[in-house]
Amino acid sequence: MSKKVKTIVIAFAVLLGVLIAAAGIIAATFDPNDYKPLIIKLVQEKKQRTLTIPGQIKLTFFPKIGADLGKVGLSEHKGTAEFASIDSARVSLQLIPLLSKKLVVDRIRIGGLDAHIKRFKDGSTNFDDLLSGEENSAQQIAFDIDGVDISNASIAFDDQQQRRTLTIAKLDLETGKIANGVPSKITLSADVKGSNPAIDAKVSLRSGFTIDLDKKQYLLKNADAEIKGRLADFSDLAVKLAGNADLKPADKRFALDGVRLSASGKQSGRALDVKLDAPKLAITDTQVSGGKLTGDAKLIEGARTVTASFSAPSFDGSPQAFKVPSLALDVAVRDAALDAKANIAGTLAGDIDKLLFSSPQLKLTLSGKQGDAAIDGSLTTPFSADMKARRIDLSGIAAAFTLPNPGGGTLKLNATGKAGIDLDKQTVSTLLKGKLDDSTFDAKFGMSKFSPAAYTFDIGIDRLDADRYQGKPSAATQKTAAEKPLDLSALRDLHATGSLRIGALKIRNIKMSNLKADVRAAGGKIDVSPLSAGLYGGTVNGALSATAGTPPHFAVRQNLAGVHVGPLLADAVGKAQIEGRGNVALDVATDGGTFAQMKKKLNGTARLELRDGAVNGINVAQAVRKAKATIGELRGSAAPQTGTGSAAEKTDFSELSGSFRIANGVARNEDLNVKSPLIRVGGSGDINLGEDRLDYLAKATVVSTLQGQGGPELQALKGLTVPVKLSGPFSAIGYRIDFQGLAGELAKQKIDEKKEEVRSKVQDQIKEGLKGLFGK
Repeated sequence: MSKKVKTIVIAFAVLLGVLIAAAGIIAATFDPNDYKPLIIKLVQEKKQRTLTIPGQIKLTFFPKIGADLGKVGLSEHKGTAEFASIDSARVSLQLIPLLSKKLVVDRIRIGGLDAHIKRFKDGSTNFDDLLSGEENSAQQIAFDIDGVDISNASIAFDDQQQRRTLTIAKLDLETGKIANGVPSKITLSADVKGSNPAIDAKVSLRSGFTIDLDKKQYLLKNADAEIKGRLADFSDLAVKLAGNADLKPADKRFALDGVRLSASGKQSGRALDVKLDAPKLAITDTQVSGGKLTGDAKLIEGARTVTASFSAPSFDGSPQAFKVPSLALDVAVRDAALDAKANIAGTLAGDIDKLLFSSPQLKLTLSGKQGDAAIDGSLTTPFSADMKARRIDLSGIAAAFTLPNPGGGTLKLNATGKAGIDLDKQTVSTLLKGKLDDSTFDAKFGMSKFSPAAYTFDIGIDRLDADRYQGKPSAATQKTAAEKPLDLSALRDLHATGSLRIGALKIRNIKMSNLKADVRAAGGKIDVSPLSAGLYGGTVNGALSATAGTPPHFAVRQNLAGVHVGPLLADAVGKAQIEGRGNVALDVATDGGTFAQMKKKLNGTARLELRDGAVNGINVAQAVRKAKATIGELRGSAAPQTGTGSAAEKTDFSELSGSFRIANGVARNEDLNVKSPLIRVGGSGDINLGEDRLDYLAKATVVSTLQGQGGPELQALKGLTVPVKLSGPFSAIGYRIDFQGLAGELAKQKIDEKKEEVRSKVQDQIKEGLKGLFGK
């Protein structure tokens, strides 16, 4: 051994001996617990947080500097609430590497971590102060950690800016060596729960990894990740992701190799299964390349099955200019009545550096059958995406489709327009013009928010026959099938605002013109207000609403002015019980899933004011004439006269008015006022809308005018009130007249007339006598 080497060895041995001796002396005389008050004070002064160390700190000095802590807690900034705590922590450093500014950690073990992370509405967090330390030379120290063990950790994240929460519990993390550029391994498992979107799942990860801070490069090798549980609307979710990755985020470069993704789950009774394979996809400094991409999906919903397949061939290019020669997406839908296929095809070019992607033409093609109706058509559009601006545009949509019509046969749709998506603002805007069968439309559709989805629309249509698009059940089906309850469950998650304008509309055989309506849907309720239209020679103005519930709730507030009621009722219900023109005011509400239930639960008020019309199904004047004839034939007593009105009978009127209070489907009227040239009719009673029955006492009074539905033969009944009891179903209203009471009233009227005649004669005689006495 040379003298120089021997000197170095001796010096090193002396240094080592001094260090061992110093460590022994420090270990024997130094107690770190004496400095806990000072550490707590420094944390309070520097960070305005309270540090608690209730346990004993244990130190080791050689060959490793180490610390073994018990429970440690840290408060929120300028507060007393707990920010984070640990049940135990152990860390040790190798002593010799520190002399050359190398941080070599033997192993870090943390047990029972409990942290509470918050992001406030302004984007700041409750740990910003912990990251705002001063720059120091420690940043230049190399690190080398033999491994990290974290067990039974819990992290709660409250994101007030996005209104979401996330809790990670039972977190176990174990790593191999963590050093710059050194390959290692990681395993992780945790339970994750959160809201917006809702999540309740178990997460696991196994992978090899390498971190190279000098190159800002991160490698994953043989990664295998899995998620099981619930996510958003999906239950029984199972997501698996495997493969290799070479990532350089700062340079927007990555390479994927052997990536395999599979996902399955259930959503509202639908089963979904998705698979994607990407054997190679790379973006480097000079090249963009990819192997053949393939994907499959299957959706099963009851008897309906939807399958889809995606493919893209191998491609290459540069980051500034690459092109995928062909993209293809095939979708098939099959069930008992439908067999349809869709295909989307096109090319894709792009600039990775500028994050621009485009296609001169994407084409969607439909084909198939639904029952006997053919499905055919296509949609083409240029496509562009600026991912820096986070915007997607479809600048020239041209669509032509032949589709099945729910009312039978087919319908034809032809439209042109454009669409745009702003991912940052979470907005979608679509403009379409075209024709649906004989209807010309100009429409705007959009979204003002993605989650929860909020829709907007502004639709103008020149004319629309909505009945053409409604199925028409056969007569046999109508007789045997029960009325299907209305399902308003879709309203619970619907958020929409918009306006609708239709020049001429026919719906449920009711005809309207110049319809204008503003629509709002939120919180399970849809409001149509204001609503206005031309209606059978008059106008209608008001509002409608429907609320999803058990049962559904409906409200109608409408004012009809100058409307011809007869044609309206004939078109709406197939029979016109009342004719005439005038005003109708409705303010009613009801509950029920079927029309029959709604009629029986109807409540509210109504008022009717009509002129120059008729009440169909009963001829009050004819009944009065029969009463007069019967009274003339009376000898002693007679049974009440009864009968049933017919569709051919009617009671004309010049004016008709009345108000109604409706409770549980029964409309109560007490102020009926009907005027005609021959009679006046008042009355009171109930109209049972739920049972389609009438129970009403009409009082007809004969007036002196002899025009109209009568003649001189009724002069004898002038001033007499004839009670007519109306009852029975709307289709066959029966009437009943009590002749004994009527005859008594008529006799009393005759006696009163005779009394008046005698009184008049006596007065005349007295006048004559007085003239004889004092005449001269």
